[in-house]
Amino acid sequence: MRRTTWMMAIVAAGLLALLAACSKTSSSSVQSEMQTARKISKIEQEIDTRQQEMNGLVQQYIQQGGKDLGSVVGQGLTPDQTKVLEERVKNEQGIGYRDLVGDILGKQKAIEDLQVKVQDLEKTLPSPVDVTKGERHIDIAMNFLTKDKGLDTNTAKKLVQQVNLMDELVPGFKVWNFYNNGVYGTFVTQGDAKVSPYGVILHARQTLVNEKNTAISQRDALAKERDELTAQVGDLTAKRDQLTQDVTLLQAERQELTQKVSDLQNVSDDLKAQMNSVFYRIGSRKSLVQDGMVRTRWFGQPMLAKFSTDDYPQRLDLRSADAITFTAQEAGVNRISRVKLAPGSMFKKDKDYTVSITPGGAEATVRLLNKDKFKAERSMMIMVD
Repeated sequence: MRRTTWMMAIVAAGLLALLAACSKTSSSSVQSEMQTARKISKIEQEIDTRQQEMNGLVQQYIQQGGKDLGSVVGQGLTPDQTKVLEERVKNEQGIGYRDLVGDILGKQKAIEDLQVKVQDLEKTLPSPVDVTKGERHIDIAMNFLTKDKGLDTNTAKKLVQQVNLMDELVPGFKVWNFYNNGVYGTFVTQGDAKVSPYGVILHARQTLVNEKNTAISQRDALAKERDELTAQVGDLTAKRDQLTQDVTLLQAERQELTQKVSDLQNVSDDLKAQMNSVFYRIGSRKSLVQDGMVRTRWFGQPMLAKFSTDDYPQRLDLRSADAITFTAQEAGVNRISRVKLAPGSMFKKDKDYTVSITPGGAEATVRLLNKDKFKAERSMMIMVD
């Protein structure tokens, strides 16, 4: 009996060691393929660098009279362009000019050698997915695991959640998927696209900074307060579980906190609306000038004279509307005969906006054509005569 028990223990230990070895082998296999994909990405970056250097040399070549080369597109020269330059090297007498053409051909040869390296490395990997317009990384990953590898959806989701996915894919990118015995990895390389994945990430980040610099700080402040409130909710929930005799009090506190979160959401929505709105005031030209809101010159365009938030009590959310309709009574005139926007040097009638007045002049509508300009300017005065 004792001998049998020992034998079973030895067999169990052996099985565990075998499973551990298989898991380690699977992980090493995927890591090796990921490392190869990273090598491809580094070489593609080097190709981009060489291409930029060659573009500079081609510009020098064109400035020195090389008009027969044509435009350089893609990564490297076309065979016809290469042939033209090789003929120039053979026939050109000027040493400096010939050296310039030779340098271009040298860069082209270096690009071709690097492209061969990329092709050789790609041959060692499973076939990638060539990204087309509208495709998402998560969909490509899930399709690979469920359809190509036969995994169920829940298992595939767990594996995908453990890897880094690229939010923005560009047509021409190559998405590599690697899977071996429960271990999954994925990587994106430039492929035939004219921009690298790293370049796409930098562009998206810079765009976000440029367009929403102010909103980001407000969003972060709201997110911090929201997290603090969420933490308080969690703490209150734990206390509720421990102090069951005080359930009524805890529920009241939780309701108060939920209202605060809702209020914060309302504030966030209002901030977003403000970031996408143009602020304005409607009034007669005479009253706006007398009140110091607008400055006019004899032959010049009307200009804004005050810029305080209180001076522009109304706003139009440009995400959902593009027209402002008002009555003569609202404008402080008996009859509307003419409408103009200030600053006049910025907003051009019939180009940036149009004005329509009902027969009799009882009502007018200003329709904003160039929303981006009004959003950027932020404020305006609607002057009525």
